[in-house]
Amino acid sequence: MKKQRLTIVALSVVLAVGAYAFLQQQASRVGSPAPNFELTTLDGKTIKLSELRGKPILLDFWATWCGPCRRALPHTQELAQKYAKEAHILAVNLREDAETVRDFMQKGNYSFTVPMDTDGSVARAFGVRGIPHFVVVDARGRIAFEQVGYGPGVEKTLERELKKAIESASSAR
Repeated sequence: MKKQRLTIVALSVVLAVGAYAFLQQQASRVGSPAPNFELTTLDGKTIKLSELRGKPILLDFWATWCGPCRRALPHTQELAQKYAKEAHILAVNLREDAETVRDFMQKGNYSFTVPMDTDGSVARAFGVRGIPHFVVVDARGRIAFEQVGYGPGVEKTLERELKKAIESASSAR
């Protein structure tokens, strides 16, 4: 009985330390340079993150099979329409084929830009461990905000953080 308690306490401490280290690692990305990438979009164009500097960027890492992603995408569409002139909105699809994504986009009447991360390398570079995973990159190419998951109110937080990045870019000009 004593050994069992000691084992439970030890495991709890290890899990707590691991969770703390993981959260520290995630938090430390804000303010650091965004990893550069080059991906082909669903419509066959090439996008390089480094060539988009000058305007903030919202990255939405997602997949068609992901329920929370599906609930978030209408808000991504809304942001893409609302801030088309002030920011780049990129919905980075993870590891799906173009036909599946194209069909999904058509059925949902979505028009935002979809870079295809077919091997997951860009998601790995950004530390994506769960989707949806949102990243706001400022106009200088630094990570300004990250959000993992989607729930009530997240769309307001995303818009607020994107607007902050847009205002910061405007005042720097």
